[in-house]
Formats: sequence, structure tokens, C-alpha cells
Amino acid sequence: MTLPTIIQSYLDAYNRKDVAALVACVADDVVFENVSNAGQSVKIEGSVAFAELAKQASTIFATRHQAIRNAVVAGDQVALEVDWTGTPAIDLGPLKAGEQVSMRGASFITISGGRLARIVDLS
Repeated sequence: MTLPTIIQSYLDAYNRKDVAALVACVADDVVFENVSNAGQSVKIEGSVAFAELAKQASTIFATRHQAIRNAVVAGDQVALEVDWTGTPAIDLGPLKAGEQVSMRGASFITISGGRLARIVDLS
């Protein structure tokens, strides 16, 4: 499966917890949504807010990794089925620090001007 270069760069930066590289992948007016079955959904707009969220998230998890199970690419629209694993650095409600967590989710991404303009993560 071949992903658009900008999406592969985004995933690589995410897995390395490289906030600067992650932010470089998104448009200035990016819209990011994380919709969680656990009820803790987030929506932010703009690369500055995205950078703040990415920095915070990089410290909450000691490790984290997204592996792409399936992808559908249609022009500037991409749908990903994702296997996510992570180890919280701190207790997060029922998630305990140091205990690995795994889940399957989906991401829906819109590319515009060579950067990610909209990211919707479902978990």
C-alpha cells in the first residue's frame, strides 16, 4: 500500500514523537478532531493549537505507535484503518502508567496544498 508522502511523513513523525516534524505536515488552518468512544472528544483549529495539543500528547505517552492496516486513497482524501499501541507515562483514568494499551481506529484525512488540512481520528 502506497500512501501519499505527506501522510507517511506525518505517521513517521507521530511514531517518533517529533512534534516539530508533525506540525510541519499540517496546514496553517488545519482542523483536527479526535472522536473517542470513551467520550473524551477533542476538536481544535489552526496549526498553533495543533502544535500545543501535539506537544501535550507527546508527553502523556511514554511510547506510541500507529501502524496502518488498510488505506483508501482517492485524490486528496485518505481513509486509514489504524492499529494503535501506546504506553501511558501517567495514569489516565482507567489507563495506568506503564501498561501498554492497544486499539483499532480510523483516520480520515484531507490534503490541501501538499499539507494535511483536516484530520479526523476515530477511536
